[in-house]
Amino acid sequence: MPGNFALRSSAVLIPSLFLTQACLAQLATSPAPEAAPSPLSVNVGLVSLYKYRGQDQYVSDSGKTRAVRPALQGGLDYSFANGFYLGNWNSSVRLNKDARVEMDFYGGYRTSTGPVNWDFGLLRYQYPGDARLNTTEVYAAGSWEELTLKYSHTVSRRYFGLDGGRGTGYVNLAWSHPLGSGLGLQAALGHTFLPAQVRAGGLSDYSDYSLGLAWEFQPHLTLTAGIAGADRRTSWGDINRPRAIAGLKAVF
Repeated sequence: MPGNFALRSSAVLIPSLFLTQACLAQLATSPAPEAAPSPLSVNVGLVSLYKYRGQDQYVSDSGKTRAVRPALQGGLDYSFANGFYLGNWNSSVRLNKDARVEMDFYGGYRTSTGPVNWDFGLLRYQYPGDARLNTTEVYAAGSWEELTLKYSHTVSRRYFGLDGGRGTGYVNLAWSHPLGSGLGLQAALGHTFLPAQVRAGGLSDYSDYSLGLAWEFQPHLTLTAGIAGADRRTSWGDINRPRAIAGLKAVF
């Protein structure tokens, strides 16, 4: 899923209805005010491997994973002036022979109280090739300074194909720190809480992690490089193996 964006606007107050010729001449030579940012944002990217919550989103028919499996990704977001937003994000995947595309549809509301920014919404993961994987979550997030804490809760009957997955919880703490010259350090820790019915089938709760760098080397263009993975490989297998991942993303 992607990422999500608040838009700000500004207004200019003219304190008088009458301007002298000198003032008009000065305004004529002043630079034009910047246009308000568009409420529509479009993104497209390519990553060497798509991992989500620490798990590979590519698995071969034999069950093997790969360290490099390029995935094409892209989406769009529309933010309304009243704080509501809608969006779509898509990625190539290979979870089985039928599930080759992930399509995410989401909507929510953003607001702030003091120094904290809040985000509440609903997210639907759709897999056109295999409807058993379809999953719906509600989420809430709070951001302060460089930290974002987010909780997601599954409300669909299945959690990415796991029967009895309703009630699965996921909490994530992300940190983003600017280093200057368009370079930023990013780190995150997450934990998945599975319902008792899923754990009874042999799978366990697990924690995931990521650490990397993002470099906006040109306006709208960002290179990323880092490592991501998860624990509990004895339960989940090699999809939780740590991987080095590189990517390129453009946002307009």
